[in-house]
Amino acid sequence: MIVIDGKQIAVTALYPDDAKPFAVRPIGYVVNDKGRGTGDFDISGTDVSEIHLYPGMARFMKGLEDETSLLILWHFHQARPIRSVFKRGWDGKQVGVFASRTPDRPTPIGATEVELLEVRGTTLVVRNLDASNGTPVLDIKVSTSSLKRSNNDKEGSSPTD
Repeated sequence: MIVIDGKQIAVTALYPDDAKPFAVRPIGYVVNDKGRGTGDFDISGTDVSEIHLYPGMARFMKGLEDETSLLILWHFHQARPIRSVFKRGWDGKQVGVFASRTPDRPTPIGATEVELLEVRGTTLVVRNLDASNGTPVLDIKVSTSSLKRSNNDKEGSSPTD
């Protein structure tokens, strides 16, 4: 069951029969001084967080220190009941969940583009991550803005390589 607009709804009622759930394991977690619902996230460039990757993830980090901008995928592990439509925080516009950055979503996955400041072993120091302390990190990717900024030096290379 999931709570949407104050009503309990069976999760299966939201999806067609062929939309099967799947399991995802976190690769690490967020460490910062931010708590859920504090409203103290500042994505203007001053907030610094650490992402502690599990030791088994070290093998996947080659070249990461050369990047400047990453996309962090994470799980809203402290999500609350969902409201379909609400007043968006930054402009007050009435919008649906998919037109917002609310943590209260049918599939509680967050994505934030961050600036990579430093890599220390399996710890990443990043700026502008709007996830709270203890948030499970699901994946890390080079951001598309980094790909756009690069000149693709190698002839025939692909941004998906």
